[in-house]
Amino acid sequence: MYMHSQLCIWRLEDNLNMDKNLCYKVNYLGRLLLSQLNDQTKPFGVTQGQLPVLCCLDEKEGQTQAELCKNIQVEQPTMANTLRRMERDGLIYRISSEHDKRQSRVYITDQTRHTVDILKEKSDQVVARMTRHMTEDDINTLSRLIDLAIQTLEHGE
Repeated sequence: MYMHSQLCIWRLEDNLNMDKNLCYKVNYLGRLLLSQLNDQTKPFGVTQGQLPVLCCLDEKEGQTQAELCKNIQVEQPTMANTLRRMERDGLIYRISSEHDKRQSRVYITDQTRHTVDILKEKSDQVVARMTRHMTEDDINTLSRLIDLAIQTLEHGE
């Protein structure tokens, strides 16, 4: 197993040579992706944080807030705020559950429904731009390594 204690330690010389700091690179990649996604979704009145909710609801409408949290892997307070803003902006609406009035089911509005495919396409374009110099094997390896890192951190292995 590869271990390097300096991969994520901030040192003065690293500030001048951030390309050697793995934490910085992963963080910077995430910020670049989110920024470019936001640039693509903003004209449609959707933020990059709302896009996963719309995609998840497009796959299966009528999910509860708890189901969305689990499927998108965000905390409940974050989802509550996101859904509140989306409802305010007319992107989604909620209907009280027939079985439990304390619960509501979330749906995409008709007005928003026609833009979801366009938003997915815009997201795909950002990822395609990021991976355009990678082979299919490179992309599969990157995905596998990201999955492994996530699983390791989630399970404290």
